[in-house]
Parts: sequence; C-alpha cells; structure tokens
Amino acid sequence: MGIIYFLTGYVAFEEFVLKFLPFSDAIYSYLRFFGEMLIYAAFGRMFIHKLHRGIPFVKTPLDLPIVGFYCVVLLSMLLNRSPLIGSLYNIRPFARYIVLFYLIANSPLSERRIATLLRIILGVGIFQLTAGIIQWIGGPAAFDFFLPRESTLEVGGFTKEYRLLELGREIGSIYGTLGDTVIYGVFMIIVLIVYLSRVRRLEYLNLLGVGILFFFIARSYSRAATFSAILACVAWYYFQYGWKKTLRLSLAVAISFSILLAIVNPFNLEYVNPRKARVGMAGNITGVFSGDYVRVAQKQRLGALIGNVPTVLANKPVLGYGADQNTTIERLNMSQRSFLLKVLSKNGFKDVYWVAILCFYGVLGLVLFALIFYRLFTAALRLYRRAVHRYTKEIAMVMLCLVVVTVFLLFFNRTLEFRGYGFYFWLCAGLMFASDSACETYRGLRIRL
Repeated sequence: MGIIYFLTGYVAFEEFVLKFLPFSDAIYSYLRFFGEMLIYAAFGRMFIHKLHRGIPFVKTPLDLPIVGFYCVVLLSMLLNRSPLIGSLYNIRPFARYIVLFYLIANSPLSERRIATLLRIILGVGIFQLTAGIIQWIGGPAAFDFFLPRESTLEVGGFTKEYRLLELGREIGSIYGTLGDTVIYGVFMIIVLIVYLSRVRRLEYLNLLGVGILFFFIARSYSRAATFSAILACVAWYYFQYGWKKTLRLSLAVAISFSILLAIVNPFNLEYVNPRKARVGMAGNITGVFSGDYVRVAQKQRLGALIGNVPTVLANKPVLGYGADQNTTIERLNMSQRSFLLKVLSKNGFKDVYWVAILCFYGVLGLVLFALIFYRLFTAALRLYRRAVHRYTKEIAMVMLCLVVVTVFLLFFNRTLEFRGYGFYFWLCAGLMFASDSACETYRGLRIRL
C-alpha cells in the first residue's frame, strides 16, 4: 500500500517536483513514466502473489465491458490496418489506470486505509488551493515559479510536448502545481466531490468550504470544470435529499443564473476569448451562451458532434476508422460521404472524447465504453443504498458523483487521459470495490513457482 499512498500524493505534484530535479530534458521526459511503472510493478507483484497463493481475484461488473472494449480496439486496429505504435500510443493514456483499478480492487483494504487515501486527496487539494492563492496574489513572479519545465519527447515517431497549455493560458487563471489550468480545474472537482461525500448536514462551515472550492475551480477559467462543479453539487444533493428538493434547488439556481446571464453577458454580445483579453469569472462562464460563441463552437466541439458523428455513421459505423489517431484523421478528411464542418487536425481532435471513441472504434466500441460507466454507476448506487459503514457509503457517493461528472466532462475534453483526473477516478473506483465485502470472486488458481 505504500506505493499507492505515495502516488496518491505524488501525481498532483509531478510537474512541479520534476521541474527541480537536476536532470536533462530527456531524462525529465522519461521520469514522467515513473508513476506508471510503479503501478505496473505493484500490479505484477500482486498478480503473481495471488496466483502463487491461490487467492481468488475480485469479480467486478466492469470486467466484461472492459475486456470487450479492448477486443474491439484490437479488431479496429487489425481490420482497419492501423499502425501498431500509433494505436498503442493512442489507447495508452486511458488504459494505464485500468491496471490501477484492478490493483486497488484486489487489495485487502481496511476502512482505515480507505479513509487515509481519501484524506490524502483532501490534503493535496488544500495544497493546490494554497498554490492557487500564491499564483493569484503573487503575479507573474509566482506564476513563473510554478510553471512546468518545457521539454519535448519523441517515442516511435510521436512527439509529445510538455508545457503549460499548448494554445496559451487564460488571463488571470491559476493552475496550482498541475501544470495546466484545465487539469487543475478537473482535479479540484474530485476534491470537491470527496469533500461533499463527508458532509452530513448543510451547515454554514460546510457551505463555506463548498463555496471556496467552487471559487478556485472557476478561477481555473475552465468552463467545463465550472459547470461540472455545479453538476457535482446537484448530483450530491439529489442522492442526499431526493428529487423533489433537488428540483426546487435546480430551479432556484437556473433562475439565478438567468438573471446573471442577462446582466453580465446578454445573448447579443460578442464572445471575448479570455486568452486574448481579461474577462471576469462571471463573464467567462456566461460567455458560452452568446450567439457569437455558438458560431465559434460550430468549428470546434459542437462541430465534432454535428459533423464527425454522421460522417462515421455513414462510412464506418461498426468499428470506426482505426485505432491510430493520425490515420483516423486522414481517413475522416477523405471520407466519401462527409458532413465535416472543417478539415480536421491533430490539435483538439479528442476534445469531444465520446466522438473520438466513435471515430476510432465505431458504434461497437462506443457502446462498450459507455457500458463501463453504466456498470460503475449501478454498482455504486447498489453499494450506497445498502452500505452500513461510514467510509463505504462515502466512497460509493464519491463514485456516483464522479461518474455523472465524468460522462459530462467527456463531451469537452479527454478527462480520463489526464493524470490529474484519470489516476484519482480509477483509484476511487477501485476503493469502492475493495470496500464492498459482498463482491464475488473468481475461483482461485494456485500456480507453484
């Protein structure tokens, strides 16, 4: 468990820690695989130990959808003749923490250990808030201090650039030690959800804590993260108080937001890009409802929904265009029946991750990918309803809210591929099954070494 404790605290500080190590850029780039290698090593040790001792593995509702999804990935790669290295490179960011999920789910975790891991997440969140305050108040000097090291790594013909936001940074935004404002925003959503799971009554101090966390999520200037934070609060309130009270609260929030929208950014105003000019937090959020922004979005995320989706369904509906991103982009651009609103490029292609999965692996892959989340949600709901122990109920609540938020976020960015989100998402998923004493197991197989 020491490795998991370490990684839970380390992943959110990885960019900041590696910056100060006295190594060359090449070594720095390879050190970014350090956490990943630790997970594989710990999983291999656990796997061999269980086989040697004949200890059964935990059976989870995600097993068949996960296996089925990777079978579709393999089929898409083979039948579409996708390049091997590119296909592996494309699926690796999502796949790396599935190993973490099975490592945690098959580990003997007491309630004390589960509670410790959740406290570490909250502790990391406090450090991120502190770093955000320093950046917000300290100005350019503080901003430069927390900037990650810029470096470029080339593996198998693929170039990966490590730096803060390839397209720039919103003026006035903060990013803690995550190296990216968007990753900071989505990580703080996890902190918010873990904090909410520990709240029993809506007292003033609890509301103050939620308000502080929401402020710093909004300060990341990630609109998707800000709206997801609202969604997380609504989801928590629903599971805690039922649909009638949630409906009343949602109406109150909608009315308040409508008033704010009318005052700050009426529909007839032009959209101002916060990377090019200073925009207030309220204006940044309400700006997406301007007619000008809708026109811009048609060439971006909205365009992926109304352009890429019908193009895939008309040409390669079952297994998509292939498991390699570059090849898929080329084939989409050359489609005989095309509904694309622009010529696609590598940058931003995965922003609408649901659509990207459809493009790579077709309807079959998309259905199995969605089934993973459905099974995870239903498992969390069953555990939440029958849980007796405090931390079991808390981790079930965390996963209920996380699944709702993640499904929403995947329309805006490749959230599960971010280290600062994917690691903690699958960690919490594993903790949920590790805490469920009613989980079935596979028959133990003993192999003598």
